[in-house]
Amino acid sequence: MTNALIIEDLTLVPVPVWWQSPWFIALVVIALAVAGFFLRRWWKNRPRPAQVAPLVPPGPPPHLEALRRLAELRARHAKLDAYAVAIECSDILRTYIEGRFALPIRYQTTREFLGAAQAAPELSVEPQAQLGEFLKFFDKLKFARETAPAERTLATIDGAEQFVRRCIPPEQVGGQGA
Repeated sequence: MTNALIIEDLTLVPVPVWWQSPWFIALVVIALAVAGFFLRRWWKNRPRPAQVAPLVPPGPPPHLEALRRLAELRARHAKLDAYAVAIECSDILRTYIEGRFALPIRYQTTREFLGAAQAAPELSVEPQAQLGEFLKFFDKLKFARETAPAERTLATIDGAEQFVRRCIPPEQVGGQGA
């Protein structure tokens, strides 16, 4: 079979005369402008989700709760695998950062979490870098299912405790027993 037999002579369908009218074109332009006006108006006034304020629980300061939970995690460390330690230690740090700096970041990804942590003026560059290292290590354990020796996860718990102690507000350092 040759190409000449496959390809047929196709002709364009003739355009109706009223499509070529300037009145029709003007009507289409006006309709698009009106639709654009109402779409823009709707977009500006659309309902937006309310900003979720972080829940700062009543009770002891966030650093005391974080230090208590880290001590409990250290006590149970020998019975847990690296994955469980990563899940719990990450939750402790996220809860602490949320309560301490009033940032709604507990359920964000690591990238979103670090971006929000950078916006906290009280959190200096060194603790931000340390926090990034913790979270990347935790992500390797949680999502890539890498393994880590018990010494490494214990060192991470120690590092998390040092991080929390470094971020205690100056007015609370001597007052409520860090």
